[in-house]
Amino acid sequence: MDAQAKLGAAAIAAVLVAAGAVVACGNDPTAPRTTTYVAQMSGGNEVPAVAGGASGTATFTLSGKSLSYVVTVNGLSANAAASHIHFGAAGTNGNIAYPFTAAAVQSGQVASGSIDLTQPVSNGTTSISGDSLLSLLNQGLVYTNVHTANNPGGEIRGQITRVAPSTGY
Repeated sequence: MDAQAKLGAAAIAAVLVAAGAVVACGNDPTAPRTTTYVAQMSGGNEVPAVAGGASGTATFTLSGKSLSYVVTVNGLSANAAASHIHFGAAGTNGNIAYPFTAAAVQSGQVASGSIDLTQPVSNGTTSISGDSLLSLLNQGLVYTNVHTANNPGGEIRGQITRVAPSTGY
């Protein structure tokens, strides 16, 4: 093989090795996987139901042992006064698992942040392990709601459910 052919073969081999490294990084089993959970909130989901057209979405993204969240609302009857993750299946009320710091808005972002699941998760008076909260999330046994002065028990609520992962196609 002449020098030019060897050089060309070496260049092709280098490109194939680099491409293989990129593909391997995309499938790195040590990289944190992300899982998404969503709660579609409405007054009809509250127990008892609350009349009105308010709605909202709470999106949770689990990456490793960090659970980030964003809670947005539209058309509350008054400014948000509080927002939380609560223990409980659909149709039942439960205690607060984790309180958000709620912004006083009728429409827009109420809360965002992250929860470190390597630490106990607390509502200020009781706590559970981060693994326990994750287990409840995966079982659909927690919900998010937003409270207002007009509806102190909660104006909108949604069960937190795991979103099926995309196949990428």
